[in-house]
Amino acid sequence: MILKFFNVILLNGGIMIRTLISFVSLIILSTSYSALAKTKVTWSMESNADRDPIMIEKLQNAYNNSQGNYELVIEFEDNETRLTSMRTAMIGGMGPDIVETPGPSYVKEYHAAGMLENLDSYAAEFGWKDKMIPWAYSSGVFEGSLYAIPKTHESMVMLYNKTLFEENNWKVPTTLEELEDVAGKIKAKGMNVFSYGSDGWQPTHEHLVGIYLNNYAGPQAVYEAIIGEREWTDPVFVEALELLKKHMVDEGYWSGSLENYYAIGWDDFHAQFANRGAAMMTIGTWTFQATQLGIGASDDEWGWAPLPSLSSQSPDPNFMIAIGTTMSVNANGKNKDGAIDVLNWIMSNKDKVLDIAKDFEFGEMVVPLTLSSSDIPTDIAPQVQDYLSEYARITGEGNYGYCTWTFWPADPGVHIWKDMEVVWAGDISVEDFLYDHQKMWDKARKNGDTLPVPLRN
Repeated sequence: MILKFFNVILLNGGIMIRTLISFVSLIILSTSYSALAKTKVTWSMESNADRDPIMIEKLQNAYNNSQGNYELVIEFEDNETRLTSMRTAMIGGMGPDIVETPGPSYVKEYHAAGMLENLDSYAAEFGWKDKMIPWAYSSGVFEGSLYAIPKTHESMVMLYNKTLFEENNWKVPTTLEELEDVAGKIKAKGMNVFSYGSDGWQPTHEHLVGIYLNNYAGPQAVYEAIIGEREWTDPVFVEALELLKKHMVDEGYWSGSLENYYAIGWDDFHAQFANRGAAMMTIGTWTFQATQLGIGASDDEWGWAPLPSLSSQSPDPNFMIAIGTTMSVNANGKNKDGAIDVLNWIMSNKDKVLDIAKDFEFGEMVVPLTLSSSDIPTDIAPQVQDYLSEYARITGEGNYGYCTWTFWPADPGVHIWKDMEVVWAGDISVEDFLYDHQKMWDKARKNGDTLPVPLRN
């Protein structure tokens, strides 16, 4: 072919040009054939304008360039629409090869319907269990077998305007007494205590419910209720939610009033915190990037702290553990081997996963791989570096609580936030709310709908 090409160059220009075009076309076709020879692997992922380009570059393209057998294709879609269409497709025996869900309760549903591949043999072959934080690995184990790997794990923290606190000589609260003391001083300055709101995401309420259950009743009591050794009607849980109601409804800790809390959403409460409308914010670690882009771009410096202890029953700092998103393999997918290969690439390339998480200030794609202090990137916000070190230390000591969206079954998981509005409106007592909540847990336990929970140390 090459000899023919050079011979044609000696002929007239027209023939030469036509032959050159044919030669180039052959090269392109050969390249295209090489790409098409790869087997396609599909991944359904929540769409986010800021996040999508990074996922394409550092996940999809990086994986595709690393091997010659499979072609990963990430399909982005609005999450509510995506979850509905994905469920419909999987019921029909189709759907993406890699199934991404918002948490273990969704995995439970798909597992019960026989839609997910058992990952035990792959976990054993590739050593996944040894590569992951133990509690995170166990969150994907259903009926004794692994069906999901966390894509992101997260926790709840308290952010504060460090510059503002230093200007006023305020102490970052670590106890209920200190919290109520500094709250009074903040309100006296005409600011809100906490910036937060539920507009656009009603389940935001469960963030606050979880904080008060874990930091008033204590993680041990919450654990006992989850596994059925304590009733949710226990006085310690009643007291916890009565305190939350006092701070929310009577004191207006969040954005000034219950009405304001209901009325503002993500952009509003981040702006409120960045502009000194509030001195603190209770929120999940998924906020780190938005916080750094907000108050981090101002003249003020932000800090973070573990959530304060709200009673003597929860004396030590703890981090509430949670799974934000999960990765599973479609049992009826067209390319299960390719899906496994993608998951193993993620589990085996800690540096690449950390590089993706770094772009989000560890608010997304935080795969729960075991990390040492030397693994933590130094070119991220110092607050995030400090958080990652403290999170590893404190949870490693067994001081962790439980987020509702990871450890509550489906019906109690909805009730804990949806009916909290009825409590805050004064239409039902905390006691009656928790009585109903216990009944839902009893039913879930009877029907085998409870979710995996790691044993406490």
